[in-house]
Amino acid sequence: MNAEEIAMLCSALSIKKKKSLVGTLDGKLKVQGEHRLFSCLVGKVIATKLVNRVAFREVTQKIWRVGEGVEIKVMEGKVFSFFFKNVDDRKRIQTGGPWTFDGAIIILEESTGSGEISVMRFKTVEF
Repeated sequence: MNAEEIAMLCSALSIKKKKSLVGTLDGKLKVQGEHRLFSCLVGKVIATKLVNRVAFREVTQKIWRVGEGVEIKVMEGKVFSFFFKNVDDRKRIQTGGPWTFDGAIIILEESTGSGEISVMRFKTVEF
């Protein structure tokens, strides 16, 4: 690249703020996000030993018999998030407990959307 090409490229650079819109978000994104949040539960396995995450996913999906499926993600440690494809499945799991894994109780809470697991209590479960 010669000096003229470099000068031409440099002249095209600008640090001025543009006043045009960068882009428009799809209006459905908010609705989809709210639905995903409403169909989510966060659960903690109350155990003194480590949780086999692979076995936990497999066993949970089998015993819950969720019709349309559930996506299980590890949040941290023994805390998992459960994204249900169907809100009725979420309600059934939430009210159908108490649930256990390997002899340890699983406490489920509704997701608040704050993203802070540390503020979730995981203290009570209904029998």
